[in-house]
Amino acid sequence: MHAFRVGRILTMDAQQPEIRDGGILVCEGRIAAIGPWRDVAGDGQPHDLGPGTLVPGVINAHTHLGLSHLAGRIPRGLGFPCWADRLFSILLQEKGTLQAAESTLRAMRGSGTCFVADVVAGDQSIASRALEAQGMAGLLFQEFAGQGRKGGAYPKAGACPAVRSGSCSAGVHALYSTSAVLAQAVKRWCVARGRPFTLHLAEVPGENELFLSGSGPLSDFLRARRILPKDFSVPQLSAVAFAQELGLLDAGTLAVHCVQVAEPDVEILVRSGASVCLCPRSNEWIGVGRAPAHNLHAAGIPLCLGTDSPASNADMDLWGEVRAARSLIPSISLAGLLAMVTRNPARALGIDRDYGSLEAGKKAVWATLPADLED
Repeated sequence: MHAFRVGRILTMDAQQPEIRDGGILVCEGRIAAIGPWRDVAGDGQPHDLGPGTLVPGVINAHTHLGLSHLAGRIPRGLGFPCWADRLFSILLQEKGTLQAAESTLRAMRGSGTCFVADVVAGDQSIASRALEAQGMAGLLFQEFAGQGRKGGAYPKAGACPAVRSGSCSAGVHALYSTSAVLAQAVKRWCVARGRPFTLHLAEVPGENELFLSGSGPLSDFLRARRILPKDFSVPQLSAVAFAQELGLLDAGTLAVHCVQVAEPDVEILVRSGASVCLCPRSNEWIGVGRAPAHNLHAAGIPLCLGTDSPASNADMDLWGEVRAARSLIPSISLAGLLAMVTRNPARALGIDRDYGSLEAGKKAVWATLPADLED
C-alpha cells in the first residue's frame, strides 16, 4: 500500500468535504482510507505531495477526439455557418489520426483529467485506441444523425464495444440534423440498456426559429447543405420543448451546450431531471453566444463542463472551462465549480461508483487544484 500526504484535500464527499494535512491510503488502485495524515500515516509507503490542494480527478463531459487533427485550423469568431463549412471542407480531405487523438489525451491527462466522454461520429477505433494507449478511462457516445427508419432498432445490437474501464453508449447529433424517428429510437436503445444519452441542444443561433417557424438563416443553411432531415416537420416549439415532446429529456440525458434557452426552457430542463453540459470556451470560439449559466445553476440543474473539440477551442484543459464558468456564474462557490467537473458528470455518465469524489472504495485518481482557483 501507498500513503500520500498533501496540504489540503477537497473530497467532494459530504461526509468530510475538506481535510487539512490530509492523507490518502491507496491499495491496488483504489482508496483504502482517506482522512487526516495522522490517521493514515504508517499504514503504507509514504509519499509527500507538498502543500497544494488535491481534488477528485476531473471529468471532461463532452469531447470530440476524432477532430484532434484540426487544432488551430479554424479561426475563432466565424459564426456557426462559416465554422461548420470550414469543418466540413477539411473533413472531406482529411481523416482524424490516432497520433493527434493521443496527443490531445496526453495533454488532458497532464492537467488532471481522469475520464473522458467522447462523441464519435464514425469509426470508434481512433478514440478507443487512443484511450487505451494513454491509460485513460472513457465513455464513447456513438453519434447518429440523418434519416431514421420507422421501427428501426438503432444502434444495432453489438454496435458499441466496451471501452477501457467504461462502456459505449449512443446519442444523436442535434434535432436539426436527425429525424425525430431516429432520435427516439436511439433514446429507447439507451433506456433499455440503462445507459446515458446525449445530444447537442439549443446550441446554434436560429435553432429555435427553425423549430418554431421553419424559417430563418439557420434553416436556409441547413436546407442548402441537405442537413435537415427529409421528413422534418415544423413542431412550432423551442428546441428544448421539442426534445421534451419527443421524450428525449430525463435523468439519463446529457444535453450539451443549451446556449439558446429562455426561462420556459430552463423550467422544462428542471422538470425533466436532465443534466446540462456547458462548453463556454467552444461557444465563444465559434461565436454562438453564451449559455445562461447563472439561470441554469440557480434553477438547480446539474451542470457539467466539456471542452468540446480542438476545432473549436484553444486547448483541451478542463480548468479553462472552470475559469470560464466562474466568470459566467460569479456567485458560485468553489465547491459548486468543482461539482461541474467531478460529482455532476460522474452521476450523469453513470460512473459515480468509481469517480466524482475522493472516498474509500473509489478509484485513486486525483488532480491538483490550480493556484488561481484556490479559495
